[in-house]
Amino acid sequence: MTASPERTPEVSLIIPCLNEAGHAALYEETLFKPLDAAGFESEVIFSDGGSTDGTAGIIGELAARRPGVRLLRTPEASSFAESLAKAIPACRGEYIVFLEADLSFSPGDISKLLAAAKAGAYDCVCGSPFLGRFEGISLARRTLTRSANLLLRLRFGRAVTSYTQIFKLFRASALKTLDFENKGFTLDAELLAKCLARGFKVAEVP
Repeated sequence: MTASPERTPEVSLIIPCLNEAGHAALYEETLFKPLDAAGFESEVIFSDGGSTDGTAGIIGELAARRPGVRLLRTPEASSFAESLAKAIPACRGEYIVFLEADLSFSPGDISKLLAAAKAGAYDCVCGSPFLGRFEGISLARRTLTRSANLLLRLRFGRAVTSYTQIFKLFRASALKTLDFENKGFTLDAELLAKCLARGFKVAEVP
C-alpha cells in the first residue's frame, strides 16, 4: 500500500525511467496492484531522465491520484546512475528498493526482501535469480549475466551470487553513505561491492 504524505513509508521504491510510456501505461495493474497487496507502506519515486515519449505525463497523472507517488524530472538526458542518485535524497522510507521501469523483477517480491532485512538486521538484501530462476530471458543474456556475475564473485566475494541485478533493498541510512562513481548499469555491482567492503550485512533471497 502506498503511504499518504503525512505518514512515513517503510519502503521507498525508486524507478528510474527514460521513454517508458508503454510500461507506465500498465502500472495500475502491474505495479500498484501488487504493492497495494504487499502489506507494507511504501512510496514510489519515479526519476525521469528526460523522457520524450509521454512517460512523464502518464506518471504525473498517477501521482495526481495516488498518494505516495512522486515524479522527479530532469529536462536534459540523465544516465541510469544519475536518475537513481537524484532520487535517493528524496526518499523518506527506512528502506530503499531499486526497480527497473520494465518491472523485470516482480514488485510483489519486495516483501521477501523486506522480511529478510528485518529478520536478520541486514543493510542490503539482493534478489537473486541464480538462487531462484530466470523467466523470459534469452539464453544468450542468461549466459552473459552468469559470466559477468562469476567474474564479480571472484573479485569481490563468492558469498553473493547476484551482483549485476538492480533488484536490491538497502537500509536507507547505509545507502546514503555510499558515493556513486559509475554512470551506467554497472552501478548495481558497484554499490554491492562497496557494501561488502564496508562490512555491511548483506543477504540474498531467491
